[in-house]
Amino acid sequence: MKKSFLLYIYLVNIVFIQFFYLNKNLFAQNYIQGNISEISENKNQKNSSQNPQKTPLIGVTIQWKNGKIGALSDSLGNFKILEETDKNTLIFSYIGYKKDSFLVKNPQDFIKISLKNDTELGEVVIRQDRNADEMQAMETMTAKTFKKSACCNLSESFETNASIDVSTSDAISGTKQIRFLGLDGNYAQIMMENVPAVRGLAVRQGLYFTSGSWIKNIDIGKGAGSVLNGYESITGQINMTLAQPENSEKLLVNGYYNAGNRFELNLNTTQKISPKWETTFMSHYSQLQSAIDQNGDGFMDIPKFRQVNFINRWHYTSDNFHGQFGVKVLKDQKLGGENEHRHPQDHNVPTFTPYGVSHNTERQEFWSKFGWVSPKNPLKSIGFIVNTAHHDQHSWYGMNFYRGKELFGYLQMILQLPLGENHSLKTGFSTIFNDFQENFEAKVPENYALNLGRQEIAQGFYAEHSAKWTKTLSSVTGLRADFHNLMGFQLNPRLHLKYTPKKSTHIRLSAGRGMRMDSPLASGTGYLASSRKVLVQNFNNNAFTEIAWNYGTSISHTFYVGKEREWNITADFYRTDFTKQVVFDLENANYLKIYALQGNSYANSFQIQAKAEILNGLHSTLAYKYYDVKTNFENIGLQSAYFTPQDRIMWNLSYQTPNLNWDFDMTLEWQGTQRLPNTKNSPVEFQRPAFARDYMMLNAQITRNFLRWEAYIGGENLLNVMQENPIINSQNPYQRYFDASVVYAPIMGAMGYVGVRFFVK
Repeated sequence: MKKSFLLYIYLVNIVFIQFFYLNKNLFAQNYIQGNISEISENKNQKNSSQNPQKTPLIGVTIQWKNGKIGALSDSLGNFKILEETDKNTLIFSYIGYKKDSFLVKNPQDFIKISLKNDTELGEVVIRQDRNADEMQAMETMTAKTFKKSACCNLSESFETNASIDVSTSDAISGTKQIRFLGLDGNYAQIMMENVPAVRGLAVRQGLYFTSGSWIKNIDIGKGAGSVLNGYESITGQINMTLAQPENSEKLLVNGYYNAGNRFELNLNTTQKISPKWETTFMSHYSQLQSAIDQNGDGFMDIPKFRQVNFINRWHYTSDNFHGQFGVKVLKDQKLGGENEHRHPQDHNVPTFTPYGVSHNTERQEFWSKFGWVSPKNPLKSIGFIVNTAHHDQHSWYGMNFYRGKELFGYLQMILQLPLGENHSLKTGFSTIFNDFQENFEAKVPENYALNLGRQEIAQGFYAEHSAKWTKTLSSVTGLRADFHNLMGFQLNPRLHLKYTPKKSTHIRLSAGRGMRMDSPLASGTGYLASSRKVLVQNFNNNAFTEIAWNYGTSISHTFYVGKEREWNITADFYRTDFTKQVVFDLENANYLKIYALQGNSYANSFQIQAKAEILNGLHSTLAYKYYDVKTNFENIGLQSAYFTPQDRIMWNLSYQTPNLNWDFDMTLEWQGTQRLPNTKNSPVEFQRPAFARDYMMLNAQITRNFLRWEAYIGGENLLNVMQENPIINSQNPYQRYFDASVVYAPIMGAMGYVGVRFFVK
């Protein structure tokens, strides 16, 4: 009670401070806005000077001449800098480009400026985000991308992205999970501003705990990532950047409501407290209190829920010192199961009562990043990252109880040094502390208990060398040495090569080793909504080690149709080879077997994607993916992984009217066949086919844009595709063969929604 009261007081005070400064300064400060890009000549054009190719520049420094206020350009090249009334000249500087200046005559004008590549300088840019974007096959999702799928948290926001697959984990919890390069999202390192975020006990629900309206952009990098960010990147890195105080709206309100009586509200406020301090407060509230059963099987298709979630972050900036810190607090409650199930406390009762599933999660996080930049050389700097998290979850599956607790601590030091004109070095250390408690107490259909708690302590040292060998060839080479109390001493090398035979063509190669420790009950939470007995074979603190090598290539080519319409074709192939892996074996309908890999397993992923501006304002993205994913199962050997379609096609079509008043968006997706768990040992009425049928989904949205607000209307799964009988033996949930985890297609049919956004820039 005391804890909840103090949290309430803190929340009220933060909101009061935000609105006080909002009302006080709403029209008191003016910003100069613009866009900055790279200008290069198109040698294929007869008159290249009349048809320049422009590419947005990220991280350009913008400062007032002889002033103290500065800013950086974002992922689209846009910038916003606070006006200094006694200054009128802006200076634009960027490593590898000629410095330029601009005389501001009218502060209301939108500035467009292009920097020319300084071929004589030939510097390698060592800013972390820029470096990753250059060397690693990268795709960026911006806030505009998230508006195409208005609802609501990140686990539901990747439907318009071809690289990430989204599916439902089971037929009761409603949890969305992602797949990347054909493998579970667990193998992609998911970070928040280069700080490990979605991991540990939050590995399955971490994206669900993050609101889409909080995000400025997401960078999706394929292949082994940078050694700076730890050892857990195997298939790639997904890095979320939150709304920043220096370039966010002063006020953003987003409201959402759908036909299933789901309601969501987001409120973001940003204020400049002083010349050196800025703060952003982001809050999220969502609820669903109606039982939805579209397929008529007696179970809710999605649980009732209520979530309260907020972030408060602060930025400090001086001439050579930059710092930020923030807190995130979450409380999430879910209640699902049979339609008649009403109360989360009604679990430890006789088996003739309605079957229910409930999840109660509380999570608190704190992070801090601060660093110093040399006044003589901005390429020389030192920085520190501190991150802590506390996670507490109680879950019921009928009469079976799960309890998970985690205490996480992370410390990192990064030192970057220039090594001449074309080389640079980043080095440092990191320390991780993780204390896990995972307990599962089963009563139905058998009485047993599992305790999978453990404690992890890892200390790592790393070095990463960036080099530009010629005008067309660059490399990033990294090595980590980690001392892990459970996995022992481990060396994880990473290599990225980039070859640019012409400005419009990029060829990338990557290879690297990654490792992680799995929390099997948290990872396999969707399988617990069943009568399967959980068998953890040969359990010890090292049994959940996963180690894999990832290597691949990406080829990207950009060309122009007409004078300005940009087209891009990208093809990539990646292979992941496991030497150690945690296997979830569902080959017997009575058991969930969890054991260490015996032999080898692998995943091959091939994707080809074409992006095109067909007409002015009309954009198309068409992608095809092929997966060959095999796991070595006990007794049966190498078999296709569960719930992994071999083929997938996605087509996104968007159109914005010339006056920018209307946005239209449509996404069509086809999923091929996928292998299902073996049910041959079940009674005939409970058996399922070996492979699921293919299906197609359609999502669409229309947005009307006004000066300070937007209204949108849309629909999900408009073709009304639904899996038949997703719950096996739904009539007898406390008996053998009950299973809600064999899910390969949507559980819910067509769902319409409406929403509105209001903002003050």
